Amino acid sequence: MPAFTTQIRPHVQAELDAAASAEARGHFQTAFHHLERAHVLGQLSTALHVRAHLRMLAFALRHDRLADAFGQLWRLVGAALFTAFGLVPLGNTGGSEVSGWRGQPVPGDLQRVLDEARSRATVRSARAATASLALFVLAAVALTGCGTPPRDLDLSLDRPSAAGVYRVELVPPARPPAINELHSWTVRLAGADGVPVHGATFAVDGGMPQHGHGLPTRPRVTAEVGDGVYRLDGMKFSMAGWWEVKLAIQGTPGSDQVTFNTVVSQPPLQR
Repeated sequence: MPAFTTQIRPHVQAELDAAASAEARGHFQTAFHHLERAHVLGQLSTALHVRAHLRMLAFALRHDRLADAFGQLWRLVGAALFTAFGLVPLGNTGGSEVSGWRGQPVPGDLQRVLDEARSRATVRSARAATASLALFVLAAVALTGCGTPPRDLDLSLDRPSAAGVYRVELVPPARPPAINELHSWTVRLAGADGVPVHGATFAVDGGMPQHGHGLPTRPRVTAEVGDGVYRLDGMKFSMAGWWEVKLAIQGTPGSDQVTFNTVVSQPPLQR
């Protein structure tokens, strides 16, 4: 009961502090009474239940009460093992002179503290659950948005460059590559008049706009393999979804750039 533990912890600590203060003054009976009150308040929390018995064990050892110390040892083990399952006798004061299996009436002032702590813990848990649900819904909406490309996405792989300097065609490999598989594409480059352009250089960029990350590799155009035809090596898609491939082109007709969209729809298989 982490929410309950948070609410009841200060009250348990106050009783433990009162016990230490009374013991320091030599009021041993009063000190142990405060330890019992700490036990009653904290016995629904494993951490606080164990702590109360540890303090009782230390008290017994300091005052050479070996029988009480032995009684606290098995109660300590029981507190550690069974509290989380609710197997505790409510109201039991925790002393070795009291049966560890018998419940006892809870004093009125402690009952009020326990009721208030439970009430606050319930409210806090409800708020946490509401917040978690809201985060889940937002995440689901975000993931849905990230996983669905825009309906009007232009998937043409043959288009003019941004300023119309070039006509560019991006040709994918004949066999669709697997996720995380390195592969090559082909770039066909012509001027606005349709004449192939030789000797051009390219800077390659891209990524997933909906995920906010770039390409997982650094692709580059490695060779001109034909009449205005270039090989683009080092391509890789790390997941399914909408990817952009951007080419910044420098050639005799001038500088320009072009962006292509492609949707990788195959399942994410490792190769």
